[in-house]
Amino acid sequence: MQLYGKVLPIYAHYKFVDRISHPTPSEERTAAFEKLHDYYSPIVRDATLKLRGYYLKVAQFFSMTRDDYVPPQYLEWAKKLQAEAPVALETDEAKLCVAQELGLGGIEDAFTDWSNKPIGSASIGQVYKARIKSTGEVVAIKVQMPGAERLFRVDIRTLKMFTRRLAFPWALDHMCELERMFESEFDYNLERENMEKVRTNVGQRWGDRVVVPKTFPKLCTRRVLCMEFIDGEKLVDGMLRRIRVAAAQAGQDPDELLSKHLEALRNGKLLPRSARAARWRANLWKLYQRARGAGDVINLPALMETLMRIHGEQVFVDGLFNADPHPGNVMLLNGDSNAVGLIDFGQVKELSVQFRIQLAKLIIALSRGDEAEVVRLDKEMGSRTRFGKADVRYKVVTFWLDRDTDDITSGQSFHDFLAWAEEEDPLVEMPRDLHLVMRCSCLIRNLALGFGIRLSASEYWRPEAEALLRKHGVAF
Repeated sequence: MQLYGKVLPIYAHYKFVDRISHPTPSEERTAAFEKLHDYYSPIVRDATLKLRGYYLKVAQFFSMTRDDYVPPQYLEWAKKLQAEAPVALETDEAKLCVAQELGLGGIEDAFTDWSNKPIGSASIGQVYKARIKSTGEVVAIKVQMPGAERLFRVDIRTLKMFTRRLAFPWALDHMCELERMFESEFDYNLERENMEKVRTNVGQRWGDRVVVPKTFPKLCTRRVLCMEFIDGEKLVDGMLRRIRVAAAQAGQDPDELLSKHLEALRNGKLLPRSARAARWRANLWKLYQRARGAGDVINLPALMETLMRIHGEQVFVDGLFNADPHPGNVMLLNGDSNAVGLIDFGQVKELSVQFRIQLAKLIIALSRGDEAEVVRLDKEMGSRTRFGKADVRYKVVTFWLDRDTDDITSGQSFHDFLAWAEEEDPLVEMPRDLHLVMRCSCLIRNLALGFGIRLSASEYWRPEAEALLRKHGVAF
């Protein structure tokens, strides 16, 4: 009732502007929608914070998709929810939950120096910093909010009903996919197991350059996850802090500088550079900063390339990858600004050898720009559209899995491109594993795009794809 009481009037007002008062593109139509965004954004924000549950997760999800998908009035507060979701548990309640889950008489039986405030808060739980009493090791403890799973399932049923019967019937499949994606997040034992597997795999190849926290199995349950504390800051926070410092040194207003940068990316005035071009600029900037005595310099293009390579190796070498590498899950380590920590493995997916072989062929076809082969492999893997338009499907697969250059999107925004594709040839069916790999690729590329760097996944994933095919004797 709370959802429908808020959403129905908002939906009706947007629909009125879209279909009746301003049905055709014009400056007046744009201005009308801007007024709606200005008026309803705080209302939606307050309702989201009040309802919490799955609605917080949806806000987080869309804020991570693309900066040109969600109107800036909504994006501003939705982005903050990536790592600053409102606290659901008081500290004493969190301590009680942990003690009960671990069978302790009190939290002091196992931990000391428990933080008074959570160091992180998400849609289903909170994270606290503490120290293991017996060893003195500093840890991060993730605590799941009691009743979170039941609340999520009720929220999802409500949204699916709204989607199917009133608003967006074509989006029901996407809602069902989101529901399946989040199911694994409620089992912290499964997350711990996956984290250890990924930690072993990544550590063998990257050593100290990429850190995945170790876990403490005896202090973990289905609703409590105890892991090594990563000393650092979120990647986006670290970059914004450095940008503000640099802007202040140059006598510029940092908030105004950031606002202009994001607006230029949104309206296409600032064309994102390729990783190769950005790498050269970053190296020159690094040399310049070091000459000025600045020691805390980040080679951002190299970091973006590292993230892309890591996840390509997870997909093709390990067959076990994190399907949710959103910005809040990447950290810059204190003491080494060019090393990263990876956290939050609630959406790890295992891929079969057969699927990886098919995906490897698809990546190579995308790298070659072979439209017919991309469409053929996509169908072979189980994707199906209503009309079977090869040119449309090629662009959609390329957009989600590889790149979003103008030859694919025709210069359209994220939202307009997907709306065009849905109208031209609606998606009927797509294998879940392919959807998750596409989402992984898109999240990493969008993170880079926010800093003006455009990546092509096939450029970084093709070597591993070819190695997989050679290993299994498959021609390409």
